[in-house]
Amino acid sequence: MPDSKIDEDTNMRTKRTRYLNCIGQALVEMAIILPLLLLLVMGIFEFGRTMYLKNTLTHAARAGARTAVVTSGLVSPILGGLCSNSSVVIQSTCNNLYSGIDKSDARIDIEVFAPGVDPETGTAKTTTTASPPSPGDTVKVQVNINNFRSKYRIIPFIPLPVALSGTNSMRYE
Repeated sequence: MPDSKIDEDTNMRTKRTRYLNCIGQALVEMAIILPLLLLLVMGIFEFGRTMYLKNTLTHAARAGARTAVVTSGLVSPILGGLCSNSSVVIQSTCNNLYSGIDKSDARIDIEVFAPGVDPETGTAKTTTTASPPSPGDTVKVQVNINNFRSKYRIIPFIPLPVALSGTNSMRYE
């Protein structure tokens, strides 16, 4: 009988040691996986934020293009600039920049193209007070942010774009 008691004690210690070793193994595995998991999740957040800002820039360009096509007498002196410019088109575009976008970083470029000229490859039409855009011309508005900064630089070795832009084109009415 005494031998069986010793065997039971040894058996219990062995089971307890195995159980404690499993807990230690799980802790080590979690310590290895958790930083990688957090890196992945933060990367997804940052990518999503970048895409959201790009969509915001496109929305602002759409609002600016809409304002440009209904503005009569659109001429070269107001065809581009910073948000400090008093142009109706630029102010309309800048008023649609939100979501933490610094308006002082935004540059708005407005180009007018004659009918039949592709805004992607063609040459912009020169508009003056004597020769403003005519109905059928295409107005292209592009909003650029050249020094985009990531909000959470937790992942310094993953390259993020330093320039974001949104573009929209509409026909002049």
